[in-house]
Amino acid sequence: MKKTIYYNGTIITIEEDNPIVEAVYVENGKIVKVGSLQEVKSYAPDDVNMYDLKGNTMLPGFIDPHGHIVAISQTIMITNLSETNSIEEVKSMLKSSLKNHPPANGEWLIGFGYDNTKYKNQEHPTKFDLDEVSKDIPIFISHASGHLAVANSKALEAFGYVGENYTVPEGGIVHTIEGSKEPNGVLEENACLCPEKRKCIPAPSFETMLNCVKKAQELYASFGITTCQDASVDNSYHQILSGAAKAGALFIDIVGQAVQSVTMELLKNEGTPKREYFNHYKLLGGKTWLDGSPQGKTAWLTQPYYEVPEGEKEDYRGYPTQEDEQVYEYFKTLIENNIQINAHCNGDAASDQFIRCYRKALEKTGNKTELRPVMVHCQTVREDQLDAMKELGILPTFFLDHIYYWGDYHYSSVFGPDRSQHISPIRSALVRGMNYTVHQDPPVKMPNQVLAIHNAVNRQTESGRVLGPVQCLTIEEALKAVTINGAYQYFEEDEKGSIKEGKLADFVILDKNPLKIDKKELKNMKVLTTIKEDNIIFERK
Repeated sequence: MKKTIYYNGTIITIEEDNPIVEAVYVENGKIVKVGSLQEVKSYAPDDVNMYDLKGNTMLPGFIDPHGHIVAISQTIMITNLSETNSIEEVKSMLKSSLKNHPPANGEWLIGFGYDNTKYKNQEHPTKFDLDEVSKDIPIFISHASGHLAVANSKALEAFGYVGENYTVPEGGIVHTIEGSKEPNGVLEENACLCPEKRKCIPAPSFETMLNCVKKAQELYASFGITTCQDASVDNSYHQILSGAAKAGALFIDIVGQAVQSVTMELLKNEGTPKREYFNHYKLLGGKTWLDGSPQGKTAWLTQPYYEVPEGEKEDYRGYPTQEDEQVYEYFKTLIENNIQINAHCNGDAASDQFIRCYRKALEKTGNKTELRPVMVHCQTVREDQLDAMKELGILPTFFLDHIYYWGDYHYSSVFGPDRSQHISPIRSALVRGMNYTVHQDPPVKMPNQVLAIHNAVNRQTESGRVLGPVQCLTIEEALKAVTINGAYQYFEEDEKGSIKEGKLADFVILDKNPLKIDKKELKNMKVLTTIKEDNIIFERK
């Protein structure tokens, strides 16, 4: 049995009645004793291992409340376009990938992370740009938001978007060449994201995916994360994650959310909303999308965009991905089966739909079980909506990194100077006594919870503009967002999220004490070591 005492550093427990302790004793992966070093040493046996923190700071392991680890695994295999600043750079990187890592026979050349807001006139690449890379190999590149993509002619052919006679799935848009219905290569939402279209892209081998899942876990661990999520679990993703669990290849906890089309196929009613892990993997809830992204201007708003996309009417507000009846029926089915709901809502019109349909489904079923439904992103959620969410028990998880990465664009183009001050109103949730969390939606952005803490406290854009200063959290409040509050969202507050006797020994060690440094320096803290159940899963060299 492994036995360890952690000592000689600042240990922040996230427990209000015992916030800082000198030492922690761990036995068999669980915390047995916390307190002074003398108390802990007198409790522990003589053969205990002494782990010297060397003056560094230890906290509970960070918890990722929303993300896509299988997609992160896939990005390891594909061309990362997130640093490109022009369409020419996109083409150049794809040509380099094609030359140095040509796809096997039948496979596609895949890219991820292009951001048209960085390009001249904010133009998207088109099929004509990608055809310059190859007309023979299907090419598919995803936007940084994950809600748009571009395909070359060969990939469009595989999707069935050829000529002018084709059908677009509900909730999707195919951009066309001006004056015709011929696709120009840009696809929105279900035009490329629905299961029917996703199946067109051939999957890699299980062995390749297993190796990439391992690397993805290493990435998460390097950011101090000991519990993460996959919010897009379909049959193939479930096979990957459950297969990795059976193979003993998982070393951080992964919480799966099953996509709408297969939720009931994968998640059977077990009589309780809290489900158990099998070798670090569990399916917890169901996931749906009610709109798109604000930076892609596909989020569904109640007020028009500050600058509407080219070709749209002045009152353009984005659009829903589903009608109310479909959302209501899905919610009702999940509530009847005690399954947690997770719904993507960037725009406040989408938030209205969530609240409206959830309230109706709850009233219809009469279910009194605490299900902790989650509204994901909450970019433009209003004060009156937070009141309704509090009443219904809906938990908000905020994508605060939007402020850092896209806040200037939101200020100048998406929402304008006034509305941009009200995005991600996390303090408004806190003062209502709501459980709140923060996320990066990886692979949209990397699962960097240190940066999330910084953004929750500072709300500063890349240019230095502060958006919504009244919504800033204190450092202590931000630390809760990435630890104990995340555990609560997963029904795991009794096992994780704080350093307390009886909980798992999931820890992150930082080179600086977040409670002692200037708040502007929070993002510069480094993760030195990540520990899962008393086992080191990351150590900075």
